[in-house]
Amino acid sequence: MAAELIDGNAVAAEMLNELKPKIAELTAAGKQPHLAAIRANNDAGSGWYAKAQAGHCEEHGVRYTLKEPGADASEAEIIKVINELNNDPSVSAILLHLPLPSGCDYLKLVNAIAPEKDAEGVHPQNLGALLATGNSDPAPCTAIGAVELVKRIRPDLNGAKALVLGRSAIVGKPAALLLLNLNASVMIGHSRSDVAALCREADVIIAATGAAAVIWSRYKRALDNYKAGKGEKPAPCDLTPLVKADMVKPGAIIVDVGVNHIPKALDENGEPVLNDKGKVAMQYAGDVDFEAAKEIAGHITSPKGGSGPVTNAFLLRNTVNAAARM
Repeated sequence: MAAELIDGNAVAAEMLNELKPKIAELTAAGKQPHLAAIRANNDAGSGWYAKAQAGHCEEHGVRYTLKEPGADASEAEIIKVINELNNDPSVSAILLHLPLPSGCDYLKLVNAIAPEKDAEGVHPQNLGALLATGNSDPAPCTAIGAVELVKRIRPDLNGAKALVLGRSAIVGKPAALLLLNLNASVMIGHSRSDVAALCREADVIIAATGAAAVIWSRYKRALDNYKAGKGEKPAPCDLTPLVKADMVKPGAIIVDVGVNHIPKALDENGEPVLNDKGKVAMQYAGDVDFEAAKEIAGHITSPKGGSGPVTNAFLLRNTVNAAARM
């Protein structure tokens, strides 16, 4: 029997509906929630995300400002923009788009954001509070969004074996802490783990590695070097999903937040297949083999309408709560 799809759109709609009166109250009091984003790149995905953010904020009565210092901006120039937003009393929350220009230190830039204006909950002070107290306001949006979806399916996680795949500071580690605070027995899997063995034990899987994207990036770099006469030709890489159906425990809850921008296929020579315009045919894929895993799991997020809408809802919640604190 196929798994039930976890409806992230419905969960996000419920959350946003609960925020409406708070947004209206703050706006009426002259404290309209205001999200300011900084984008210093020419990345198409980042551009699309910024445009979607603007529309999402406008739809729900949250002011949105986008600052674009340029793809060649220096670290000092970006910090100057951050400081201006820190000192702007109308700005409730600040978000930093990735990727950053070459030479910029992500952690240094995040540290420059005032902790009380941290839209994504990734400032070290806020992550430290999550570790020390379990306080999740603000918490990293993707991490808390994934855990929220799990809670909607299984409110009582006492003793449940929960596996988080990925150990980043903005998704994997905070998701593990949030699950631990809900009394789950938490395992963390990463590139040095026996992922298959861990998955087969897990009642809950939150997949957040982007493993295929990392593999593709390394392979492409090696392939480009080979074409430039540097080194040997690399063996074709494996871009199949990290979590396959035979790894899934029957009835498990799976939330896939992995994002992999990878070629749709490689040909017999290991070259990415081109589209009809002569460019590499790319796709966005998760960490889980959805079509196969849905036949084994009990509940699973779909590639569309899964964790994304809930992540966006938590971004707005963080912004609204920051405005209320101000």
